[in-house]
Amino acid sequence: MNLFKTNVRFLFMFIFLIEITIALLLLWLLHAPFSLLVFINYLSVVSLLFFNLGLIIFIIQGGFFDGAAYSFKRFVRATRKKALQEEDAEAPLEEYNRRDGKRALITWPLIVDSILLFLCSILLTWFI
Repeated sequence: MNLFKTNVRFLFMFIFLIEITIALLLLWLLHAPFSLLVFINYLSVVSLLFFNLGLIIFIIQGGFFDGAAYSFKRFVRATRKKALQEEDAEAPLEEYNRRDGKRALITWPLIVDSILLFLCSILLTWFI
């Protein structure tokens, strides 16, 4: 259990450093003179991109689209069987993928670090 906590802490720090490094690289590559305001802008954009990535992982792993896929399978099966004049147009429930609710270790660090960096960039912009 202690190893799990250190891995999560490591992921939080690692993602935090990656986001700041990407913002610094963007500043160095795209904007020649260093400006704190430009760095804060790049940091907010990078944190929003990482936040979107974390939310996409969260939604896909949660099985949000499984219900829609199951509904489409039922609809296609019903129309196909109706065209063939067959009975039992209902799709079996075994085709519906049920998730256990577990998420990848990287999901929460992506979301939380990105929100914190975005809020820090907003606060820094407010005080500059």
